[in-house]
Amino acid sequence: MKTEQVGEIESTATVEQVTDVEYDVPSDETPAYTCPYCDRPFRSERYATFHVGNAHPEACTESEREAFDEERDDEQFELFTFHVKAAVSVFLLYFMFTFIYALVWVG
Repeated sequence: MKTEQVGEIESTATVEQVTDVEYDVPSDETPAYTCPYCDRPFRSERYATFHVGNAHPEACTESEREAFDEERDDEQFELFTFHVKAAVSVFLLYFMFTFIYALVWVG
């Protein structure tokens, strides 16, 4: 087995392990959506859309592909927004501590 194949298998196993936990529906809940291709239950439409786009890309319809692309774009925007907020927060915190340090140092 080639090194690339081993890396791909490990990467796929990691993705499956993470997504299995995130997508699982507890036994006391009724699933909001199910996959039309494998009947896997999901807690939200967003999780089902991601699953169909990732697990069944060759079988999904054009509308399902568009929904997947829209959800992926929304997620990328939300992640970008989170990163900007985190960076601004760190900058402000650093500025605040620097300002307080300068006030204490002066006296």
